[in-house]
Amino acid sequence: MNLRLLVSAVIVAAALPAHAQQTGIVTVNVTGVHSSAGNILANLCDDPKAQFPGGCATYQTMAIAQQGVTVLEFKGVKPGSYAVQLFHDEDGNMFPNIPPEGFGYGNDQPYPPDFAKSSIKVAGDTTTNVKMTYLGAPTTPTGQKGAPAPAGVTKVDLRENGLYGELYVPASDKPVPAIIVLGGSEGGVMTASQVGVGFAKHGYAVLALAYFQEEGLPKTLEGVPLEYFDKGVEWLKKQKGIDANHIGVIGGSRGSEAALLLGSRRKDITAVAAFAPSNYVWQGLGSNPMAAAAAWTLAGKAIPFVTPDGAAYRPDNMKLMFTNAIDKKPAADTEIAVEKINGPILFISGKADALWPSADMSNRAVARLKAKGFKHKVENWQYDGAGHLVFMGDPTSPGAISMSKAAPNPMLGGTGEAGMKAWTDNWPKTLAFFDAALKGKQ
Repeated sequence: MNLRLLVSAVIVAAALPAHAQQTGIVTVNVTGVHSSAGNILANLCDDPKAQFPGGCATYQTMAIAQQGVTVLEFKGVKPGSYAVQLFHDEDGNMFPNIPPEGFGYGNDQPYPPDFAKSSIKVAGDTTTNVKMTYLGAPTTPTGQKGAPAPAGVTKVDLRENGLYGELYVPASDKPVPAIIVLGGSEGGVMTASQVGVGFAKHGYAVLALAYFQEEGLPKTLEGVPLEYFDKGVEWLKKQKGIDANHIGVIGGSRGSEAALLLGSRRKDITAVAAFAPSNYVWQGLGSNPMAAAAAWTLAGKAIPFVTPDGAAYRPDNMKLMFTNAIDKKPAADTEIAVEKINGPILFISGKADALWPSADMSNRAVARLKAKGFKHKVENWQYDGAGHLVFMGDPTSPGAISMSKAAPNPMLGGTGEAGMKAWTDNWPKTLAFFDAALKGKQ
């Protein structure tokens, strides 16, 4: 769920490593970007017979959006002719939602673009400019943030007491159990809400809770107070139609840290699921990715954290930074005390996760639980061929279907085919996990 990457403010090239001797860097200056929300995603396509615009991605890259001009880099590009296509992924779901999200093509071709006229010649290092086009309003009106509510579900905007989220409550003649959904390093509320609506369709109240990058919240994943999540739980328990005695939480990537920390601190959280997870607390993500700042605080003090090995950074292999740091045996107080969680725990990871070693970290968390004599049920699902996007919620959602058809992203790992296989398997099983924990169904 995660999709502003774990090292923020770095332009990350997702192109496959090139083996040819003569390759170059293609720099794309994207102008007219109307906000710094989300990312700019771009593809280069060398196949004139492919659908264009479409899923053809001989090379692909992304960069954190910067209002005005955003610079993209494709590394290791072989000489040839490539059509350029890009879009402004403001809501973080990696799917072009046009309008209102912006788009652009090589040589500023209008829609529908001609493949040849949208193509650039590459014979070494190359620079080109693309102007972003927006057909919708540049901002999202209040009340329109987050995924729309499914039929039979009421959506409530949470904008009080410093909290920012979306609450989805299904129609019911009795109080329903609730699940708090936390997104990852992409920030904001959109990804969490898109995952959350799937649970709402199955009889759960869902609080998709943003914890940075929304109005009134920290702009980056730095210094987020754990008390913020406490306030979210207390607010949720007071809402009409909520069964306050049955509340679970699910989080992915950096959100898995928040979910596991929340569960370890509160007895009223009785089920925790973590996907593409970490068993450690990692450093925060700010405007300077190499500045060692805490992601989380408690009572105004930094939660101890592990710093990735920056010397091992590679744009197509970020995992090594985390693996190296783990191999150096982090301080004991940086490991999350998962044994304090008051209920069953579920870990979901992809064995081909290239962003960080989520399968290894899941195994370490399970080993800790066993060593501490944890009495609740523990499940540890790991999927061959699946990458960082190992869980997407409902696999029939538009976002999941789109990602299953996308070209492999070496930065995240895995393939769309393996991802869809994992999502199709883990979605009903995740529902069953929460049904057993929060509804008493076996």
